[in-house]
Amino acid sequence: MAQVLRRSSLDSLAAHTISSTWPSPKVGIVHLGLGNFHRAHEAVYTEQAVVEDGGDWGIIGVTLRGSTSKRDHLRDQGGLYTVVEKSKDGESLQIIRILQDVLALPHDIHQLLDILSRPEIKIVSLTVTEKGYCRNTRSGEVDLADAAIQHDLANPETPTTVPGILFVALKSRRVNPFTVLSCDNLSHNGAALRKVVVSYARQLDHEIANWISESVAFPSTMVDRIVPSTTEDDVHLVERISGYHDELPVPCEPFRQWVIEDNFPLGHPAWHKFGAQFVSDVTPFEIAKLRMLNGSHSALAYISLLSGFATIDQAIAHPPLRQFIYDMLTEEIIPTLQVPESSDLFKYRDDLLDRFANPALKHRTAQIAMDGSQKVPLRLLSTINESSQLHRPCPRLALSVAAWLTHFRGHSDDSVTYNIVDPMAETLTNVWDALLGLDGIFSTDLLQQGYFAQALQDGLRILQDGTLRAIERYNQSKV
Repeated sequence: MAQVLRRSSLDSLAAHTISSTWPSPKVGIVHLGLGNFHRAHEAVYTEQAVVEDGGDWGIIGVTLRGSTSKRDHLRDQGGLYTVVEKSKDGESLQIIRILQDVLALPHDIHQLLDILSRPEIKIVSLTVTEKGYCRNTRSGEVDLADAAIQHDLANPETPTTVPGILFVALKSRRVNPFTVLSCDNLSHNGAALRKVVVSYARQLDHEIANWISESVAFPSTMVDRIVPSTTEDDVHLVERISGYHDELPVPCEPFRQWVIEDNFPLGHPAWHKFGAQFVSDVTPFEIAKLRMLNGSHSALAYISLLSGFATIDQAIAHPPLRQFIYDMLTEEIIPTLQVPESSDLFKYRDDLLDRFANPALKHRTAQIAMDGSQKVPLRLLSTINESSQLHRPCPRLALSVAAWLTHFRGHSDDSVTYNIVDPMAETLTNVWDALLGLDGIFSTDLLQQGYFAQALQDGLRILQDGTLRAIERYNQSKV
């Protein structure tokens, strides 16, 4: 049986999985939302920065989903795990050592709050997805109707939500507060998180709310790397290549990108030495990525579920689907974007299609389709709204939204059922006759534009004759 990945056995492991001598940093970062994306993105940048440039930037990761399984597995491995970069040419492995400990909420909430109160914690970063912000999509402020938020307001010293945790932690750090670094796929993510936290704080303490608004840094970021869920095949792959057993390896593509607003009063690791870009305004980069990568990813996921494609690479290998996504990017998304002249959006488009085609990732369409009610307004509807204001038709984007709505029927065109994972799944499944009137999905401005309503109706109608047939009709402009 293969030996388990542990710090005590590092010296005996294959040399190609370890980058260099480890400086054993103290903790300087706490990360909320210890999913695969963080472990393949920020953690890798931080590992490389610490090896190259030093600094006490070790990470404590925090899981938010109630289970202690990930915490226990990673603690058993001393925080170590393997990043598996997959390309069409093969795989490369790297053991990541930057994770110093793992906490699991709600079990470890008091330990977490104690750690966050310490001055050596300089950055609290997050990847909690859009729904983790507990945000009212209309106002952008905290959602006071959310049951977990109501719990936290009634029990502020034992918070369960991100706004509740950050409020208590920041209240304990009136001198030299940590920087709050959102790494979620959310436009203006730093400003969005500040608004949620400040509006939450205002319910409890106006003085603290004003102080957070004026004195705490919430830099925005744009993050990019395709990171699928871990499968048993990944565990076996690591064991076969390396000879050791890692219960929680992370598969990912070779490509990665990180654009960060330069606003860190207490400093940051030397991420810039490994490709991260520090800029004064992240907005054009994040909007381009959100609309091009995340928007086309979501569109492809819902169309693929209806068509019976299990993975993104299978879907994009179908020529009509590749053409549909290419045309949507070229004709409907790129014209809405404004980026620095140094950014080539057409090259980014071509790179995206190649990344989607990576057969080694096996990125499941069902995974990307999860929580669409939280994602579609940001990834697709925002582009449609801007296109409508510019009087530009966007039939492919409208069809993609129609595919999202249609996927709530729960089966593909060939009657293969799939699970629907979405906080509004029951509502969306049961109210087909009132979809356009759902609060929190379609903005008033968008609904007032007759083009979108008609294009969505057309898409819903045409999809009933078969998804791939609809795609071919749109490719031929016979809509």
